[in-house]
Amino acid sequence: MIFISIPATLREGPRTTNTLAKKKYLIVYFLLIILGAQPSIIWFWFYWQLFRHESFIFYTLFPLALIICIILLIYGSAFIAKIFLMLTNKIHKPKEGVFSRNKNDKDYCYWSLRSVIRKWPVWLARQLSIPAIERSMLRLFGVSIGKNCALHEGWVDCEFIEIANNFKLGQGSIISSSLQIQDKLILKKIVIKSNVTVGIHSIILPGTTMENNSVLDANSTSAIGMTLDSNRVYRGAPARKVLDTEKLEQELSFYKDLIFTNYEINSLKEEDLQEKSKELAIPFHLYIASGWLIIGFSFIIPGFLFFLYVFGVLEPNLLNIPLNFSNIFSFERILHLILVPVIFVSIYLLHLFFVALFTRWFYRFADKRGPNEGVFDRNLNKESKILDYYHFRSFLFKYPIYVFTRSPFPWLINWELRFLGSNKIGKGTVIEESFLHSHIDFGRNNYLGTYTHITNHLVDGVYGKENLTFYGPKLGDNVIFESLTGALPGTEVNDNSTFLPIGSTVKLDKLNGDAIYSGFPARKLNEKEIIKLLGERIQDEK
Repeated sequence: MIFISIPATLREGPRTTNTLAKKKYLIVYFLLIILGAQPSIIWFWFYWQLFRHESFIFYTLFPLALIICIILLIYGSAFIAKIFLMLTNKIHKPKEGVFSRNKNDKDYCYWSLRSVIRKWPVWLARQLSIPAIERSMLRLFGVSIGKNCALHEGWVDCEFIEIANNFKLGQGSIISSSLQIQDKLILKKIVIKSNVTVGIHSIILPGTTMENNSVLDANSTSAIGMTLDSNRVYRGAPARKVLDTEKLEQELSFYKDLIFTNYEINSLKEEDLQEKSKELAIPFHLYIASGWLIIGFSFIIPGFLFFLYVFGVLEPNLLNIPLNFSNIFSFERILHLILVPVIFVSIYLLHLFFVALFTRWFYRFADKRGPNEGVFDRNLNKESKILDYYHFRSFLFKYPIYVFTRSPFPWLINWELRFLGSNKIGKGTVIEESFLHSHIDFGRNNYLGTYTHITNHLVDGVYGKENLTFYGPKLGDNVIFESLTGALPGTEVNDNSTFLPIGSTVKLDKLNGDAIYSGFPARKLNEKEIIKLLGERIQDEK
């Protein structure tokens, strides 16, 4: 299975699941946004009062004031979230174990609620991409982190994790204290001791203990409850001991010599770099125009409402009112302080709606002219024109996926895909930060883990003689693709199937239900393999 670097649509850092066990938890989420925004609103009120008659100073210092405003928003929200978490944990104490993935299981529901509470401050912290702020969020929410730890290149869960000193997490890797398998949720504490390294695109599963100076190589995964011994290197999925750290240094030295000393670059002939151009069925300026219209027009009405509210309502009724205790605690001022985040969030959601609406118009135009499922020769003129609409359709798909996936309301991605008409999505399906494509049918209660890639297309063949295989995957009910998994075009998966990390299907794969799959190409695990990977207790409770 081949992985690439982290795309712009995904954002590493502290991780909270998008699993929403009950919709009423969103009330808590919006309450957190309202309360967490108050320190930054009062700060801006103070700044406005201080310099509103000094335009030059106001605008000169405005960037600094905005940075302070953002920092106050992050830590104000984190403080409120911490209080909510403490109250929630008093009501139902978090615990390790194996739980049912349904609304009747209290541990599952409270795990989801804890994630909802953390999501807003964690989302804010990740937007700045400042490692120190991200680490402070993890520590605030209960993750123990030592000194000199590099975590910002990967995803880290926000509970049941203990990390000692000098830890390095590779890009695109995941420390996951939770795992969903068929109808079960597994929560187990992860312990990472000093001087530990995890390579790129690897995943540490619940219950793992990494002893001092241990190494988990790239594209590898630990097993649940696994212990990685000191001074040893582990590789594979599931990982197994391959060599000690001294031999690793020798291996690295060999590759350094091979790459930087003995490697010779073969010169390429100029004719090898030439390619015959062809006229596109869709002019390039249509790409630019459609992108500009979708992005630009989606801001027009929300932008107008924003300025209308700020200068027509907020300025005369709050910002121009003297800042003192009597005014802060007056009913009218309290009402405006509450309404500010509500109005701003509403305007933002309106922007998301217009993104989806304008994309839908262009997408349906391209979809009617694009190819149906099949295998296409990319070099035939007739098919190339059809494929031009396919590429245009894919282009249109990018921005809305980007803004919805990266938004503080990732649950709306299901609505957006249904609204565009690009996918069928069953009730209860959860999509984490993943690669998404059109023409994928999701059943009910599906789960796509972090960094999952389910694709509808594959280019195969040699350069200049490529075919495009275009078939949308079809997933049954209760199908789980855990983190760092994938499915290629035409995959059909029946009900109650789970794909463990670092695994993928092949093109046009047909997989039976009621099974656990692993590896590439994905294969059904037998009972002994399941016990080895997941543990005796988990197998007994399944």
